[in-house]
Amino acid sequence: MKLNLFFILALLFGFSSQVSAINVDEWVTENVTGDLKPSAGCKDKAKAEKSSRPGGYRFGKYTTELCNAKGYGWGKSKVIDNGTMVCEACEGDYEGKEKYRCFMQNVTVECKMVKRGW
Repeated sequence: MKLNLFFILALLFGFSSQVSAINVDEWVTENVTGDLKPSAGCKDKAKAEKSSRPGGYRFGKYTTELCNAKGYGWGKSKVIDNGTMVCEACEGDYEGKEKYRCFMQNVTVECKMVKRGW
């Protein structure tokens, strides 16, 4: 009985390894166009533009999220088109100062995923 259990566990261990997984360098690419999320809170126009412009942390984060929204396994390859910056005035009482929220519109990102299958 113990010997049978040992052989069953050995077989399961042997067949569960990643040796049988596909190991090719083929990628599936697809272009995604979308709008990025606006800057957090309402700020002066210069600060809102700075936090939303290409090359910043928010731009990189949300372009990656465009690809991740496609599903499991999709990642960002490169940004093809930065799009245009749009700034909208915030509503509310800001003591006579204009406050804005900015975002990038129509950003095109190339997404990639490892080709599935055998």
